[in-house]
Amino acid sequence: MTRLRQSAGRFAAALAATLALAAALTGSAATGAATAPCEAWTGVPPPSPGATANHLLGTAVLSPCDAWAVGQSVDNGVTSTLTEHWDGATWKVVPSPSPGNGTSVRLTSVRADSTGDVWAVGSFFDGTETFTVILRWTGTAWTQVPSPNPGTANFLQAVKPVSANNAWAVGTYSSAGAFKTFIAHWNGINWTQISSPNPGPTNELESVAATSATNVWAVGISSTPTTDQTLILHWDGATWAQVPSPSPNSSDDLFGVAATSATNAWAVGSSLASGVDQTLILHWDGAAWAQVPSPSPGGPGMGSDLSSVVATSAGNAWAAGSYRVPVNAKLALALHWDGSNWTQVPTPNPSGALDELSAVGASSASNVWAVGSYESSSTLAFAIHCC
Repeated sequence: MTRLRQSAGRFAAALAATLALAAALTGSAATGAATAPCEAWTGVPPPSPGATANHLLGTAVLSPCDAWAVGQSVDNGVTSTLTEHWDGATWKVVPSPSPGNGTSVRLTSVRADSTGDVWAVGSFFDGTETFTVILRWTGTAWTQVPSPNPGTANFLQAVKPVSANNAWAVGTYSSAGAFKTFIAHWNGINWTQISSPNPGPTNELESVAATSATNVWAVGISSTPTTDQTLILHWDGATWAQVPSPSPNSSDDLFGVAATSATNAWAVGSSLASGVDQTLILHWDGAAWAQVPSPSPGGPGMGSDLSSVVATSAGNAWAAGSYRVPVNAKLALALHWDGSNWTQVPTPNPSGALDELSAVGASSASNVWAVGSYESSSTLAFAIHCC
């Protein structure tokens, strides 16, 4: 089953469902960037305002004293967008618009450019159709900005601002029963849909990265009834075009992308091998995408997947996700690239049974955040810091 079908099918149900969860976060809060290289992750408990469920799905890290995390909260059947800010000492909930009259709404991504221009995207269900949500931080408040909705079901999964007058958002939409790639562009005045390739019957974009106005990447999935293949698109300043990408097995998904230059980009996700999901990491060297070996922890028959990646240089990158161990436990997964190899770095797992990282962000090699959720008597927000 593709991530697209999981995302669309789970959207309304996941926001209204109660997840069974476990213990509280432990560890001390980080107060700034450390001088030593990254060696360990520390749990930093964020607020969980929803009585039923709280999920952090995206993060943007601007500095040691300025970071954002976004997602959703559910309080007795009423869903709301969830935005939280890190000020160098604590995470605090910041009010944000929640369209949809308390039905199903979520923010899936938050990103900022070098000047601190912050955008968040997601979607909401009004009881009949699903619409996109785009929010912008004005410096004092989150405001909703009009966004395109080309289909009857519209999802934005990721956003990346390049400058105040140039930002991209990607996702998927349904038209005549078929899911298609969805790319929207901000020109400083409004968001408009931009034409994008659809190589398969079903197509979805999950993540977007950019290093300049002429070097933008979007990744996701292109599916047929029997296969899921990696999908990578590139913007050269004029058009979006598909770029060949490895798909080692018959079910391969890309959920995250990051880039630091025209010759260094990473894409991460999962690949189904012998019935078990394995981590999948691809690298762009300026000429082609190639698969790079990556750890896939877990017990026999247990799966591993990566949902997000961030890079600060050619010699430093982080990927985050989850892996399963016996019996039916899911644990947070963090992998680090040191310029030569990807290795697993131990992380806090507050429940020890159902812990998941959805996104990772960094402002430097020594200031990295990963966010997600874990299960106790309700679903609680999860944030860890390195280093």
